[in-house]
Amino acid sequence: MEIFAERELRKHLEGLRQRLSAEVEAENRNRLLNLNETEYVTYLVEKYSVEPLELYFDKVTATDCERTLSMRGHGNITRQVVTWHVPYSGSSELFGCRPSSYFVRTVKATVNAQDVSFDVVNWSDDAEAVKREADSNMDAMRQTGENSHREVDQYNGGLEDYARRAVQNRKARLLKQADLLHSLGVPVRKAESVPETFAVPVLRKRVVVKPQAPSTAYQPEPALDESIYQEILRITHELGVAAERQPSLYADKDEEALRDLFLMMLAPNFDSATGETFNKSGKTDILIRHEKANVFVAECAFWGGMKAFLEKMDQALGYLTWRDSKAAILCFVKNKELGPVLEQIVERTSEHTCFVKSRGKNADSWFAFEFRLPDDPTRPVHLAVQCFHFPEAPR
Repeated sequence: MEIFAERELRKHLEGLRQRLSAEVEAENRNRLLNLNETEYVTYLVEKYSVEPLELYFDKVTATDCERTLSMRGHGNITRQVVTWHVPYSGSSELFGCRPSSYFVRTVKATVNAQDVSFDVVNWSDDAEAVKREADSNMDAMRQTGENSHREVDQYNGGLEDYARRAVQNRKARLLKQADLLHSLGVPVRKAESVPETFAVPVLRKRVVVKPQAPSTAYQPEPALDESIYQEILRITHELGVAAERQPSLYADKDEEALRDLFLMMLAPNFDSATGETFNKSGKTDILIRHEKANVFVAECAFWGGMKAFLEKMDQALGYLTWRDSKAAILCFVKNKELGPVLEQIVERTSEHTCFVKSRGKNADSWFAFEFRLPDDPTRPVHLAVQCFHFPEAPR
């Protein structure tokens, strides 16, 4: 085959995007609405991402043999043929795809599981001529291979956003359909003979496990609006940073007193139909409730090491039941140095059994994570961790 020449890489990658969209569109609607969106998007990215080609020209080897060749006007002649073997990693499919930018010279080669190889005929027992032809082939392979790598990297880099949009767009359509059906005022018949679990697909040597979700009818649940959640976090962060500059606000105060300080700032900024948006529970919790269940919980605690911090996460998650719940941990650090504490949180939060992914940070000491509820992996929890440096005054 002539490598990097048979079909357009752009069309190959667009075909993968279309297959991703088709899979999302074909999903059972109740399972799609019930499943954990982040885990499903991660599954789609893993399934439809492409491993770019990496050609290892520093590990090239050569073999040779005598071969009888048919020459026009000269009949059959026997010549030495040197075969150059270039090891590679990545998807071998990409050798059949021409990137948008490519080297005009094409190379006829054979693609095997471990290497791509091409032949150079020794016509005149001239080692330099053989080497020049081989180098010319490898230069063409190197340049076009690098262009392919860049184009695949760009595709992979945008795949998560593409997959998330595909999922969210279909979910939005399904929710509109559900609203229309319920507004008709007639009983809704339950679907029958729906498979209870997802398949476990395999693709391109990668085992990609599709997340599970019930196929029972999706029930809308209350959720704290994302903009309100971010506004709550903005207020707690600004108050915590202000308190760091004024030790009199935190000096000699316990967790409960600091909780009340944050609650005092939050309550006037939000209204509720019940008259009480924020509720206190126990000594350190700040809650927002709906129908006697919590849609938001914030835990206040002094830093006591990573083990205690992970246990505090357990406590916060234990208060939540709704899908798409929101949570926060306001962590007060008495240690002399804040940096080592932040490093531990970044490096070890993933040890928690309900951890799904990190969503980066909004400020140096404000981290965003996604977790799941302990007894239901389909229910995601947005968990913010805000750390404030409240060191003890020297004695």
